[in-house]
Amino acid sequence: MHLSPFLLRPLGSRLASAGLLLAALAAVPVSLSHAQSTALPTLGDGSGMSIAAERRLGDSIARDIYRDPDYLDDPVLVDYLQSLWQPLLGAARARGDVPPELSERLAWQLVISRDKRVNAFALPGGYLGVHLGLVAVTDSSQELASVLAHELSHVSQRHIARMLSRQEQQAPWLLGAMILGVLAARANADVANAAIAGSQAVSMQSQLNFSRDMEREADRVGFGVLTTAGFEGRGFVTMFDKLQQAARLNDDGSFPYLRSHPLTSERMADMRSRLPLADAPLAAGPRVG
Repeated sequence: MHLSPFLLRPLGSRLASAGLLLAALAAVPVSLSHAQSTALPTLGDGSGMSIAAERRLGDSIARDIYRDPDYLDDPVLVDYLQSLWQPLLGAARARGDVPPELSERLAWQLVISRDKRVNAFALPGGYLGVHLGLVAVTDSSQELASVLAHELSHVSQRHIARMLSRQEQQAPWLLGAMILGVLAARANADVANAAIAGSQAVSMQSQLNFSRDMEREADRVGFGVLTTAGFEGRGFVTMFDKLQQAARLNDDGSFPYLRSHPLTSERMADMRSRLPLADAPLAAGPRVG
């Protein structure tokens, strides 16, 4: 499940505050009126959910994140992540992936968690999150930047709004319950399933996953953003190789990014094919050791 799970607090604390978060989500006027048009690809068209509604929903979730004691505001780490994030955002704007309306009306803010699991995520409204665990496993700035570029592209192509728009027949409180269930999924799948089933939305769970087409588009757009920003494109490939190796050897829940972004041979081959020939030997296959 992708809709992005920034699990900052221990499970018991999260569940204790679930009612407050759900109330906040339910209070958001999730207006699913016609979206204002932007020059985006058809696949990423967020038609059905306005930019303003998406931003309000994201703001309501972000407020809960910022209040959490595990939210990390470390100046050194913030500066490092911003040194990657700002060039990526500037490149996306220069390429036209983030048109002026999205650039002005979404938050485009990073949030950092102390969570040691390997994860990153995008929330509605242009909030992107990074776990310390992801920073720890990356060997280079371009690997971490490749993840941020991918998540940025989910937002710029309005994939989140497009998925949420599928729920336009659902009541706002039900939409909130679904999001809450997905947020819980990173720590305990059983609790997540119970939350979703309890909201009578279990059949909708799959609709909160990014489709294969959306993942491929985020890879393609993200690769362009990454290289336009001046980072080496092989960061995408080496990060994929690292995650693939982790999937084979260590599926103990430490890598939630693998579950929210399942790797396929097609995705990996596509990223390798985009590298210049001179870089091809560096991306020939999964690294060992």
